[in-house]
Amino acid sequence: MKISFPFSNLLFSLAPVVSGDNVSPSLHRRFLNEQVENDGEEKTFSPLELALISIAALIVLILISFIVIYFYIKKLKRSPRVNTIASPPRAVATGTERLVIFKQVGVPLTFDNVVEATGNFTLRNCIGSGGFGSTYRAEMSSGIIVAVKRLTVEMCQGVGQFNAEIRSLGRIKHPNLITLIGYYASSSERFLVYNYLPGGSLEEFIQLKRQRVMGVKVVSKIALDIAVALAFLHDECSPRILHRDVKPSNILLDNNCNAYLSDFGLSRLLEAFESHVTTGVAGTFGYVAPEYALTCRASDKSDVYSYGVMLLELISDKRALDKSYSGQANGFTIVSWASMLRREGRVEEVFATGMWEAGPEVVLRDLLQLGLVCTADSAVGRPTMKQVVKKLKRIQYGFEC
Repeated sequence: MKISFPFSNLLFSLAPVVSGDNVSPSLHRRFLNEQVENDGEEKTFSPLELALISIAALIVLILISFIVIYFYIKKLKRSPRVNTIASPPRAVATGTERLVIFKQVGVPLTFDNVVEATGNFTLRNCIGSGGFGSTYRAEMSSGIIVAVKRLTVEMCQGVGQFNAEIRSLGRIKHPNLITLIGYYASSSERFLVYNYLPGGSLEEFIQLKRQRVMGVKVVSKIALDIAVALAFLHDECSPRILHRDVKPSNILLDNNCNAYLSDFGLSRLLEAFESHVTTGVAGTFGYVAPEYALTCRASDKSDVYSYGVMLLELISDKRALDKSYSGQANGFTIVSWASMLRREGRVEEVFATGMWEAGPEVVLRDLLQLGLVCTADSAVGRPTMKQVVKKLKRIQYGFEC
């Protein structure tokens, strides 16, 4: 590459020329001739250099294109799914695409009147969203209300296998499991119909609890209800069921604060979970057990961990993830926050406003200890849900005594 430096040459050339007041004419002419020759030199690149520059520019352009495409796809994934059906598929009278009913609710349930009762799945009637889809309030005629869980079709198994799995779930009955009334399944639309619980979700309950003092008796009763439901799924169902998404928004309450576990068994309806080994993790960040996040292999101890996080939320009125936990070594988790307070002898700071003062202290300490044991880093160190049920019953007995 030939590159001239006219200003540098000028400085060096001027050194002998401007050394005195008088400039020799011959030196002056020589200086001017050298400058003309230098200015006449062209800055050229060899073919190899031009080729290398072109290749480098092309690589940069391709990288920029990939970056733009990556952020565009990421933005699309973050966009909320449209909560309406532009043209709902029509129900048919026979075949696998009819609305299958497991339990009568007092009014006929058809595809058309259920979809119409949800407002065609509008956001206005949406009462919750999760990893498997969104839930809608559907008020039928005669004032009967049901909850409709609209599943993400792209994640579901084929219609035949879906039908087989959901029919097995329809046979599962337990006092602390939400009742599956019926379902609809086609290649383009799938939803489940549940009984509607007027008390809302445990997530809403915790938010309201921040504004008033809630006694430990109510809290321990809710904790026991969910523990009993999970123990039933783990040990008494055949085949046994792992929930994989235990969290307050999937726990519903009636007007008497009786708790019911929803979305149980839905992970079995997704193709990714057929062999209990997943390419991705079902669940919600903050509730997922460490070993499940690392290996994508779910177990009953994964549900125990999620249950422990829920219990810590219930006694503290805190969220699983919160910016106020940022100073903790393990990041924004309620587990690291509660562990730190207990380690420093500040257990009273874990509990919701007024709860520690209302006592009894021994019961509160036992609930905190149970929540921390359930969220142990090692799955081996966690109890089974059957053991959790026994512990909670002992806690309640001690409270009543």
